[in-house]
Amino acid sequence: MNFPDVIENLKNYVPFEKEELQKFFNIAKYQRFKKNEILVKKGEVVSPFIFIRKGCLMTFFTDDKGFHHVLQFGLDKWWTGDLDSFMTGKLSTYTIKAMTDTEVLILDKESFEALCGESPDFEKYFRILFQNSLVSHQKRIIRNISYTAEEKYLTFVKNYPKLELLLPQKYIASYLGITPEFLSMLKKKLAKKA
Repeated sequence: MNFPDVIENLKNYVPFEKEELQKFFNIAKYQRFKKNEILVKKGEVVSPFIFIRKGCLMTFFTDDKGFHHVLQFGLDKWWTGDLDSFMTGKLSTYTIKAMTDTEVLILDKESFEALCGESPDFEKYFRILFQNSLVSHQKRIIRNISYTAEEKYLTFVKNYPKLELLLPQKYIASYLGITPEFLSMLKKKLAKKA
């Protein structure tokens, strides 16, 4: 297994040698999931670390009332997973669902640790990845506590232009922290402005 598009993406962060990349492909498990298939179910499995080669995954938390709270959407060439579960071995707090037919490369904790232990370049790659992720999450927290619903929506559309066409409105509304009805009203208001 060897994917030129994945290699190109990895090399955007670190100039890997061919042998190091081969180590990654030797241990990563390639899988395909159909639209609406569950990759990780809350409370049932320890989450792996998931590289999305193609497709879209949604990570969400289900509260005691059965309501889904969307944490993130993962797109082509993104990593996702329940990091707490992955790192500690606890059962996942989140569910991860394929929103489209999706291809992924999966690392379990043991493989991840072995890869980082054998390859300083992969150690560096994942450090950069985690730093970027932390910055991204901090920016989202700021948006959630200081932006209006309209500003959150417009930022979402700017950052993820294809997702609005791809996903049901209820999931976008959940990600934004508003109701689907309010999102619908907001979109009508913005359409009138345009």
